[in-house]
Amino acid sequence: MAADTTPTLRRRQLGAELRRLREDRGLTIDDAAAHLDCSASKISRLETGTSSQRPRDVAALLDLYQAPDDHRTRLLDITRDVRQPDWWHRYTDAVPRWFERFMAAETSATTWDCFDAQLVPGLLQTRDYAFAVMRAANTALDDTEIDRRVDLRMERQKRLSGEDPLALRAVLDEAVLRRHVGGSAAMRAQLDHLAAAARQPNITIQILPFTLGAHPALGFSFKILGFGGNGGGEVVHVEQLNSGLYLEREADLRRYKLAMNRLRAFALDPERSLDLITKAAEDLQ
Repeated sequence: MAADTTPTLRRRQLGAELRRLREDRGLTIDDAAAHLDCSASKISRLETGTSSQRPRDVAALLDLYQAPDDHRTRLLDITRDVRQPDWWHRYTDAVPRWFERFMAAETSATTWDCFDAQLVPGLLQTRDYAFAVMRAANTALDDTEIDRRVDLRMERQKRLSGEDPLALRAVLDEAVLRRHVGGSAAMRAQLDHLAAAARQPNITIQILPFTLGAHPALGFSFKILGFGGNGGGEVVHVEQLNSGLYLEREADLRRYKLAMNRLRAFALDPERSLDLITKAAEDLQ
């Protein structure tokens, strides 16, 4: 599941190349959309690698961008290669259609910054905690279907270990520590797991204490996925009840990054946050 071998990553790299070629020609997304006779949002998805890049569309864009022959050949070869399914497609039965775009983004992300107001982030959940969360949100599914979704979540957590692990920086409201999801025993195990995760070099956890009062993201949770050398760029993801909102405009990114920076400044530092997590676990004894 290494990020540097996934079709998703190659799609993002291909999209970054297409964006660079477009910008080098001084063309806008609307210009490219008019050439393909499609929506501007489709061009955006092609350039971020979150939509399937068909050889016909890529070839048409390379014509518009007047790409050199050697460049054209290489990019079309990549286009044919990225049509292979990603690792998570074997969990298609457990992935809602609206969540597929997030999976594509997460697979190639290098950084994950999040603020969670109610729940432990999925990548830091224990199996029992994840089962309790999913059972509460999916009353129509049987336990076998819930287990399948939990299996996927546990598989996703492998990004936090191994070579070149995902850098995760989380700010959590204190309510996350105090909400007893799955019962006292499951919650104690979850808090112990969270404390252990906070000691990993690629994971930073900060807690916003109740005593802070109002803050810049009161009532909201969101994630900012960064892609570093994997095609560059960032995307904000705001999960809703049965869908997800994706924000990639510079103005939106600036607003959410400013909010995240302010939340970090208001939150307890990592050491004091770990103390609070440990204290919350002890309170469940």
